[in-house]
Amino acid sequence: MARSNIGNAKLGGLEADLGLTQSQYQWSLSIFYFSYVIFDLPSNIVMRRWRASHWLGILMGLWGVVATAMAACTGFSGLVVSRFFLGVFEAGAFGGLLAYGISQIPSDRLKSWQWLFIIEGVPSIILAVFSAWYLPNDPETAKFLSQKERDFAVSRLADDGGVANDHSWSWTQVASVFKDWKTYMYMLIYITGTSALQGVTLFLPSIIADMGNWSKPTAQALTTPPYFIAFLATIAISYSSDKFFERGYHMILINLFALAGFLMLMFVPRDIIAARYVGSCIVTAAVYANVPVKVAWFNNNYGGLTRRAVASAVIVSIGTIGGAIGGQIYYDGPLYFAGNTIAFSCMAAQTVLVLILRFALARENRRRDKMTKEVFELEIEKYGGMELVGDRHPTFRYIL
Repeated sequence: MARSNIGNAKLGGLEADLGLTQSQYQWSLSIFYFSYVIFDLPSNIVMRRWRASHWLGILMGLWGVVATAMAACTGFSGLVVSRFFLGVFEAGAFGGLLAYGISQIPSDRLKSWQWLFIIEGVPSIILAVFSAWYLPNDPETAKFLSQKERDFAVSRLADDGGVANDHSWSWTQVASVFKDWKTYMYMLIYITGTSALQGVTLFLPSIIADMGNWSKPTAQALTTPPYFIAFLATIAISYSSDKFFERGYHMILINLFALAGFLMLMFVPRDIIAARYVGSCIVTAAVYANVPVKVAWFNNNYGGLTRRAVASAVIVSIGTIGGAIGGQIYYDGPLYFAGNTIAFSCMAAQTVLVLILRFALARENRRRDKMTKEVFELEIEKYGGMELVGDRHPTFRYIL
């Protein structure tokens, strides 16, 4: 909700109360993603080297403090600094519904957008203390599992890693991620998807509010169905993707729905409100259902704990640049034709990238199927031995 609540806060009067220009409001959206890009990889390295439960608890607590303190903002400078630190410490299915409820609170002392930040921020501070104590650092120390369940979790992780299952740490392993061509393909896939996703997330309340002449509380409430449908779509597509152990074609299917939804928002006449609202539901569901599939895909295709952790951090942090882009594209209300066109183009580009990557990985799998034992040994030596080879090992097969 940290990323989407500012869109609901805008409907609650944030922009007017702080005297923000359109450009200042858009930069307050985008600044979040700059800090996220800078600090995501260092944060993952700290978590890999230290106790994950304590680090996550600290980040969650500080996030809650900043999110709550945003209620005290009086101008652009305070808001943009707060959003920057939210990105640092963050290492909306019910956002709209919660925003609707908060908008009904009498605002004699505080504005509805201030209540929004407080009510969404304080629980994080409380949960941070609990999580630092309760969250396990690894399967072996999970208090809520029996010994049999712990053994099964460890065995499952080992089976998932296969020959590339490696828990060692070295800076050479870190560097190997940046020499891997897959990393840059996944970055591009993530950037294009995130540009559309965050554009929709940040501006959905405004897009829906501009569809009709309803009140601001009604517009807040109308942002809930798209997220609920996105929740159902995400569960369904994630289940199917895992059941068939396939990622690329699932992403393409999702993207076809996204493209159709954006076309509806672009070309359906303004007076056909129901169709435009259906388009916003389709778009929201598609751009959100896209996320778990692509995240699972790149995590599947990096072997070794360190390579996987670093690759995940690098891809997500650089890919989050798309969030900064998304904060700028919806500038042409009330129809937002340009914003929807840019988001459509991003999803189309991502679809092409997914096809190229899937083809390349399938080709590499076929190449490994034909390798002789002598070539096996040469391939392992090529990448620096067993400690560094990871998913480049000849017996590793990429998930498509």
